[in-house]
Amino acid sequence: MSLLRNRNFVVMWIEQLATIFGNRFSEIAIPLIVLQLTGSPLNAALALVCQQLAPLLLSLSAGSIAEGRSKKKIAMGADAVSFLTMLLLAGMVLINELTLWKLGAALFILGAAGVFFRVSFGAMVPGVAGRSRLVEAHTYFEGADAVSTLAGPVLAGVVLSAFGAVWALAVDAVTFFISFLGILFLTVSGTPKKEKKEGLTSKGDFSLNGISLLVKNPLQRFVTFNQAVLSFTTTAITLTVIVYTSSVLDFQEWQTGFVLSAAGAGNLIGVLLLHKLSRLSWGMLYGGLMGISAAGIFLIMGSSHMYFLALGMFLFDGALSVAFVINGTARQAITPDSFLARIGGAGLLLGGTAAICGNLFAGGVSESADPRAVLGVCGFLLLFASVIAFAFKQGKRSVRELEPIALDE
Repeated sequence: MSLLRNRNFVVMWIEQLATIFGNRFSEIAIPLIVLQLTGSPLNAALALVCQQLAPLLLSLSAGSIAEGRSKKKIAMGADAVSFLTMLLLAGMVLINELTLWKLGAALFILGAAGVFFRVSFGAMVPGVAGRSRLVEAHTYFEGADAVSTLAGPVLAGVVLSAFGAVWALAVDAVTFFISFLGILFLTVSGTPKKEKKEGLTSKGDFSLNGISLLVKNPLQRFVTFNQAVLSFTTTAITLTVIVYTSSVLDFQEWQTGFVLSAAGAGNLIGVLLLHKLSRLSWGMLYGGLMGISAAGIFLIMGSSHMYFLALGMFLFDGALSVAFVINGTARQAITPDSFLARIGGAGLLLGGTAAICGNLFAGGVSESADPRAVLGVCGFLLLFASVIAFAFKQGKRSVRELEPIALDE
C-alpha cells in the first residue's frame, strides 16, 4: 500500500510542504532586508547565524526532552511559537521598527522552536511510515521540498518586488499556522515510554552521549561526515548566490528568486529518480552525487547570465537533495528506535554548527574578497567528499539494505 493512502503520513507530508514553502520566502527576504539596511554580506551572515545558534545550544537537550514525551505536543508548541514570532517580525517591518538586534532575537527564537520541531517530527517518522518504508517516506518529504523550492523562491521574489518584505514574512507566518493545524490532526497511537538511560547518571550525560553516538561505528561516522559537508555547503551556497546575484550582478529580487527556484527543479528531478538510485551502492551513489553537485557550483562560479546560474543551481541542488535523502534515511535506518531522538538532537547540533560555519564563511569571504571564492572552496570540498565516498569500504550495499546497529555496547 502506498504511503499516500496512510492518513497520518499524508498529514505529515502536507505539513512539510507548507513549512518548507514558507521558509523559502523568509530565506530570501531576511538576507535582502539586512543587505538593504547595512549593505554588508557579513551582517547578513551574522543575522542568519542567530537562527542557527539555537541548534548549537539546544539540540542535545531537545533530544533528551523529547524522549519519553509526546512528540506531537512538542511539535505543536514549536509551530505556535514560530507563527507568533514570524508574525511579530512582519509587524516590525511594517511599522519600520526593525533593527538588527530585534531581527537577531526573533531569528534565535525561530531557531529554538525549529530545533524542538525537527527532533520531535523526525522521531515520529519511523512509527508513522514504518522502518521498511523509510526510503519511500524520505523521498516523499524531499518531493515536498522540491515542489516548495521550485515555486517558493520565484514567488517570493515576485512578492518582494511587488509588495515588499512584510508580505513575504507574512506568508511564512501563515505556513507555520498551517503546519500547527496539520500536527493537531495527526493521530499518534500509543503513549510515550520512559527510555532506559543506558547506565547514564544524569540528564547532562544523557545529552552528551548523543554526540558520541554520531561516531560510534564506521557507518555513523560516514553519515556524520557527509551531514556536516551537506549542511556547510548548502548554507554557504544559498547565501553566496543571494549576495552574488543581488550585490555583484545587480539582479532584481525576481531574478534572484528565479535562480534559486531552479534548485527546486533539480530537486524534483532528483526525487523522480530517487526510487531507482536508492537501489545502488550508497557509497558510489554519494560519490556521484557530490561530484555532480560540485560541477553545478563551478558553473555558477564561472557565469554571470541568469540562465547559466539557474542551470548551475539545478545541478547543485538536484544532486545534493538526493544526497540529503540518502543521508537522512541511512541515519534512521542504522539507528535503533530508543536512540532516534537522542541522535536526532546530536545531528541537529552537528548540522547547526556546520551551517553557522557555512554562513560565516560565505558572508566573511564575500565581503572581504569575492563571492566566487566561496563557490570555489565549496566546489572543492564536495569533490573531496566524493573521493571519500568512493573509497568507503562499507558503502557497498544499497541504503534499503541497512539495518539498526546496536549503540549501547
